[in-house]
Amino acid sequence: MEQHIKTSQDTNPWLEAARSVPAPQVPKTMHLSPEAPLLDDEVQVDLDVVIEAEEPRTVLVAAHGGAGTTTWSHILGAVDGGSVEHWVAEREPVDVPAVLVLRASVEGISTAKSILAFHGTEAFVAALIIPASPGKLPRRITSELRILGGAINLIHAPWVPDLLLKRAAHAAPSDLSAKELIKLTTMLTNQGIHTQGETP
Repeated sequence: MEQHIKTSQDTNPWLEAARSVPAPQVPKTMHLSPEAPLLDDEVQVDLDVVIEAEEPRTVLVAAHGGAGTTTWSHILGAVDGGSVEHWVAEREPVDVPAVLVLRASVEGISTAKSILAFHGTEAFVAALIIPASPGKLPRRITSELRILGGAINLIHAPWVPDLLLKRAAHAAPSDLSAKELIKLTTMLTNQGIHTQGETP
């Protein structure tokens, strides 16, 4: 049997160079079925961290200009989805439904109704109503909100006068009293809306 002798013509410098580079280390990943038992407590902790990190944050979408999505996304630890047009264009089918944000005004409510009629109520888990002024709402606004509430769950944000004195990007959970923040996040949680701004 003839033995093939390697010559310089058989040697490919590119292949030789590639062979000399060590193979990258592939991190080990565990794929556990729901029925599979955990190995130890340490594995449980690691999995909890991964699950928490992958949980999507709620998206706040503005029904109109000046609705307050930037301010309230900072307060609640949610994602500022911008305008409805921007959100619809950028969102993926796997994205969580958004919260529609609007001012408690005739224009805000009317715009929200149009958005729900066009995109469907299933596109939003709830509507966050931002007060336009302190005190009791005018009767007409209350009536219009009652109609809107027949199509989508309404969550009322508190009136916070200090928010008028700062830029939206500087808003923080501390701008609300502990009682106000707990009440608001509890209402959101009851609607299945989870934010990073929740307090114990």
